[in-house]
Order: sequence, then structure tokens, then C-alpha cells
Amino acid sequence: MIHQRATIIYNPMSGRPARRAEDVRQMIRLLGERGITADSRATAQPEDATRLARDAVAAGADIVISYGGDGTLNEVIQGMIGSRTALAVWPGGTSNVVARDLAVPFDIVGLADMIASGKTRRIALGLAKGGSGFGVQGSGFGVQRSLNETVSASPEPGTRNPEPGTLNPEPKTSNPEPGTTNSEPNIRNPEPGTDGRYFVMMAGIGLDASIARGVNKTLKRRMGEFAYWLSGIRHLFMWRGEPFKIEVDGRDYESAFALIGNGKGYGGGMMITPGAKLEEPWFEVYVLPPLSNKFSYLRALGGCMRGKPEVCGGLLVRGKHIKANSAHEPWVEADGEIIGPLPMTFDIVPDALSVIVP
Repeated sequence: MIHQRATIIYNPMSGRPARRAEDVRQMIRLLGERGITADSRATAQPEDATRLARDAVAAGADIVISYGGDGTLNEVIQGMIGSRTALAVWPGGTSNVVARDLAVPFDIVGLADMIASGKTRRIALGLAKGGSGFGVQGSGFGVQRSLNETVSASPEPGTRNPEPGTLNPEPKTSNPEPGTTNSEPNIRNPEPGTDGRYFVMMAGIGLDASIARGVNKTLKRRMGEFAYWLSGIRHLFMWRGEPFKIEVDGRDYESAFALIGNGKGYGGGMMITPGAKLEEPWFEVYVLPPLSNKFSYLRALGGCMRGKPEVCGGLLVRGKHIKANSAHEPWVEADGEIIGPLPMTFDIVPDALSVIVP
């Protein structure tokens, strides 16, 4: 067996923390028994996982293990784009949508066996790009990409793209100790000088992004996915849909909620884009038109839970290049994390990342 090196990047506050640091020590021991030398790095603030993943790749790690939820994983992939380092997903968050889609083991011994087996699969990623005004306090919006990457996306007609390096704060570079408290932002803060954010599973526009914005973070840690359902119920009485136009490979649709699926997974037992596959170079896009009342949206989501996303006029279409714009400001989430309001473009990035699979 070829000797390999792995770095575990973990969020000590993701999901239900409990014995997170002890789990990491146990995984390091299990991997060592299987011929893999591993170390660990804990996050302490937003975007730490991106920096730590980039550092691990630069140091020659063969494997980067993301231990936490889908938000931690989303940060990790930003630092791995353009590399041949393999990603391993260690589920430890609230929904673990990506881990469930990949069918990775949830028990620590089974996961260590999977990582040591070294079986990988190349997957596509989505890339979201926004115009000026995205991110925190008018900052540009995006993450670091490798210099030799050639992914491109056309901006929404009439919108402006942020200039590299404008209004973006420098990330802090402190080295946190395991168990340090990790704050959770409402918006994923971009890395300086870049203009897009990658996502693994999906990007949602409108209703689900609004629900995600309304989730109580403390309740989320204590009660997991139930916190999202509480936010959803509250939206039945408070939410005002903001219609937007979405264009899928040149075809226009009016929508109040859209989900751009790179994979079929979604939280809460729903499967909104059942035909999407991580290894395929296209999105499956769910488009729900504006409906007459709020309870119709609940009925539509109920259809998604039953595997019937076409309820209430919902459409499933496939495409590689998506543009969305609105006279309003519907918000967008990627892998469950809020990234900003419209306008945005979404492009498929084929053959983007190696992932260790069972």
C-alpha cells in the first residue's frame, strides 16, 4: 500500500458538537492503523475551512477529510478546486445531504475503511456568480480558484461583475485550537479577488433561501432539521413571494422558487431534483411558478416529499447555464448556506473534484 497523508478539517460547532475533538483523535488512530498518516485542523470562524483546505493541498496532502455539515463541506471545496487531492466527506452536521447522496458510512470504523480503500469518483460542481453588491456590506462575491482553471460564465445582461479585490476584507489567519467556538454567519463571506462560489449539491432561489435565513442557529444546534421546519411553518404566515425570471439554457420561466440541482439530495426527506447526478455535466432545475396563496406552496413542498415535484405546476428541466434576475431581491442559498440576492448566474463545472466513495 502506498503511504498517504490526510488532513481532517472539522467544525467543532457543526451539528450537535458533543465529543467532536475526541472523534477526530479516534479517526486519526483508525487511519494510522490503515496506513494513512493524518493530522487535524479545527475551524474557529467563517471561511477557515477554505484556508485550511488550501493549505493542506499546498502541503501535499493526498486526502482532505471534511468533518461537519454541508456548510463546512462547501467551504472546504473552495480550497480544493484545481487540485488532484481527494475529498472525503465525514458526516457530522444537521442534514448531511451530500454524505447521504454519496452513501458514505455514518459509523466511524466504516468511514475509515472507505477512506483507506481509496476508491474515488470524479464529480461536477456548480459555480454561482453574482453582480456587484453581493456578499457582506457591498463586497464582491466569490472564492479562490486555481490559476490554470478555465471555467467561465456569462453575467446577467445589464448587470455588473465585481472587480477583483474590491471591498473584500482579508481573512484572518489565526490557528484555532480544537473545541474553539465557531460563529455562523448569515452570508458566506467571500475570499478576496474572486468572483464565484462553488457548490456540491444544489443552489436554491427564493422560498428555501428565505427559510434558511429565518432558521434560529441555536435551535438548529439543539434540534437539527426540526429548526428548518419551524422556520418553514413561520413562512406560511409571514413570507411574501418575490417572483423572478430564470433562464435555463436560453429558455425563460417565471418562478417564485427554483432549485438548481447538481445532485438529487435535499434536506428534510425531500427529493426535489430526483434525476440530478453528481457525476453528470448538467443540472436538473426545479421551477415552481408563482402560486395563488401560501398554502399552495406548502402543497407543492408536500409533493416534493412524496417524490412528485411536479405538483402545483412545478417543472423539471435540464441545463448547463442558468441565469436568474428579478425586479425584487430574492435570496440564494448554496449547499444550505446563504450567499446573497439575485441577480446570479449558475454554471456546471464538469470533472471538477475527486471524491472518495464506498
